[in-house]
Amino acid sequence: MLATLMAALALSLLDRQVLTILAGPIKADLGLSDADVGLLIGTTFAVFYALLGIPLGRLADSWTRTRMVVLGLLGWSVMTMFSGLARNLWQLAIARTVVGIGEASANPAAYSLISDSFPKRQRATALAIYSTGVAFGLGASLWFGGAIVDLWNGWYPHGGAPFGLKGWQVAFLAVGAPGLFLALLMAWMREPAREGAGASAIAVSPFLGFWAELFAIVPPFTLLNLARLRAPRRTWIVHIAVLVAIVATAAGMIWLTNTITPPAKHRAMFTIDGMAITGHAIHWTALATGIYGIFSWAQSLRLRDAAAYALIFRSPPMLALLAAAALEMFTNYGLTSWAPFYAVTTYKLPLATVGFEMGVVAALAGIIGTNLGGVLADFFGHGDPRGRLYVSLAAMTLPVPIVPIMLKATTLTGMLEWWMLVGTLVTAWLAPAAATAQELVLPRMRGTCAAALTLAMTMIGLGLGPYTAGLVSDVTGDLFTGIMSVYAVVPILVACMIVVIATVSRQEAKVASFSAAAAADD
Repeated sequence: MLATLMAALALSLLDRQVLTILAGPIKADLGLSDADVGLLIGTTFAVFYALLGIPLGRLADSWTRTRMVVLGLLGWSVMTMFSGLARNLWQLAIARTVVGIGEASANPAAYSLISDSFPKRQRATALAIYSTGVAFGLGASLWFGGAIVDLWNGWYPHGGAPFGLKGWQVAFLAVGAPGLFLALLMAWMREPAREGAGASAIAVSPFLGFWAELFAIVPPFTLLNLARLRAPRRTWIVHIAVLVAIVATAAGMIWLTNTITPPAKHRAMFTIDGMAITGHAIHWTALATGIYGIFSWAQSLRLRDAAAYALIFRSPPMLALLAAAALEMFTNYGLTSWAPFYAVTTYKLPLATVGFEMGVVAALAGIIGTNLGGVLADFFGHGDPRGRLYVSLAAMTLPVPIVPIMLKATTLTGMLEWWMLVGTLVTAWLAPAAATAQELVLPRMRGTCAAALTLAMTMIGLGLGPYTAGLVSDVTGDLFTGIMSVYAVVPILVACMIVVIATVSRQEAKVASFSAAAAADD
């Protein structure tokens, strides 16, 4: 089970991140700016991946989790292949959106499956092994993507390719196909028994909870959902006020980013009644929709499951951990989404060369980092949960002074030497943090907790990191400045981790007492 889940995670990263090595050809064929590419890498995927993770996380707490993984794998693999048939920006953006929806089903179910299959003393290591799939997928995306493009262009240097397909389109077709075969294999995966209090209370109609969560995040059903839950007047007032604030902020950001973008990078993607709609408008509208959905879901959860709401949204260590994870992924995605393109343009090398060398190093670094992080977390966290968090904090902060040295290397070989160290560090933090998050909620809430963690990392990390780096690159004309701009959030990240370290022991003890009392009642 652990091996197949890791393989599914690897394919999800392969399908998700292959676009990073294909950025150059896609920019050239579709005439995109760096911010537009950041929109494709991040926003179009991240918003729906994050939002649908909420109801799917709830479904993971009440339905057959193995089925969720299989169906999601089939869905995102088919839509990755559809990306290879895209002929314009909008077709590619729609395909990326549906890939995000498919992939949203896997992570909450996988976290829950693993947590119910391993004892507490081994969970961080098991989650680290599972997270190794990120390294395999990231490395393979760079390697295969670059090799396929160069091979295809070598076969058809002057055009005349079958069906007029470009190299980057063939790359999408090739990386999406393996998921279909893995889904068939995973159809026989065993569903483990659920652990602890509440295991006997799994819903008879699990999809009722799924639809309730879905209506809690999708406007205008969000308003009907509040009415159905008989929300008090104060809740309505807060809801409307926050909605107005989100819309106003999004409108302001659209105006600002349209204003500061150089004219050469500022073009309409399409028009509505003569009004030009730019990539910036799409980005901030999608992000605002996502943030509103998260807020609406939190309000709904408070009315429907006060215990889950309290342990996720009113717990200082959990809130601080979610914020730290989001900011860490903001910096990580800002770097990893653009590093391959930066290397190709800086060192003037073929995509296959850069993709292979960066991919191999990224995979090795990720394997070492994720497993080392899990093992160190279990070792230092034995008897004291703060030990896990010290491992995460070190992995989060040590790369900061190394990244500019890496990007200023004069050769690809020099860059890769630092890339190995950075890649090891930026993957070592996740397993300790994920294991800590799972211990801060009751067993019946683990799928929802995993969805909340994924939501935070994806909406802020992937939804903003690549776009921010691309926007700053467009404005300054310097991709190095764009990449480095995302590290401005590091002081806030460190402050959040200090809060988690200071409060986690009390919170874990509190959750343990709640779980024991619930088990006695059950």
